[in-house]
Amino acid sequence: MTRRIRDLTLAALDDLPATCRSCVFWEVGTGSRGPRPDPRAGGESKDAWWQATQLEWGTPGKAIYVDDVPAGYATFAPGEHFPRMRRMGRAVSDDAFLLATLWVAPDHRGQGLATALLQSVLRETHRRGGRALEAYGAPTVAPGATCVVPESFLKSRGFQVLHDDGDLPLLRLDLRQTVRWQESVGHALEGVLSVLSRRERQPAPARARPALETRYARDDGARPSP
Repeated sequence: MTRRIRDLTLAALDDLPATCRSCVFWEVGTGSRGPRPDPRAGGESKDAWWQATQLEWGTPGKAIYVDDVPAGYATFAPGEHFPRMRRMGRAVSDDAFLLATLWVAPDHRGQGLATALLQSVLRETHRRGGRALEAYGAPTVAPGATCVVPESFLKSRGFQVLHDDGDLPLLRLDLRQTVRWQESVGHALEGVLSVLSRRERQPAPARARPALETRYARDDGARPSP
């Protein structure tokens, strides 16, 4: 089995499942969660947002392929590039990028793909000058929802709650958090990724709150077994 992570380009958007392809929850401030009633209109809106973001900032996503079959994706960029953020209770920090979505196909869950995607986004965040990655975590996720990241997955990967005053708490993973025992910020990033890898190999401790049942990023840490 061969895994490859690539930039999620405009052309590669057609590799996304229909539910994600037409969903513009993050790309349009008034968009609802899930696919648009008119998939073509949703796809056009997503394409327009993608093109504008690529021109202004760069490619805002990563996709993971298993034996050249698309198996998951993540979208991220500075918070101001996501119109939905202006409607959230708290804005993403100026020094951070927003991890808006992270999803893995059901047939490929439990294989570490969500963690691999997160690691790729963290490296890209560091490369582009971000000092942290933030995400709005969902305490509960309705079955079939694909545009929010479960809070339990984020916490199991080292994110900490930054603001918890809305339906979707804002969590943060600081890329400098291990700098005190590393020689540089670059090494600090590798320390974060190493911690993520160890957590991937170890079963998560039992939680009082039932684990989330969701299509979204249901990986080793997000579903009992991104």
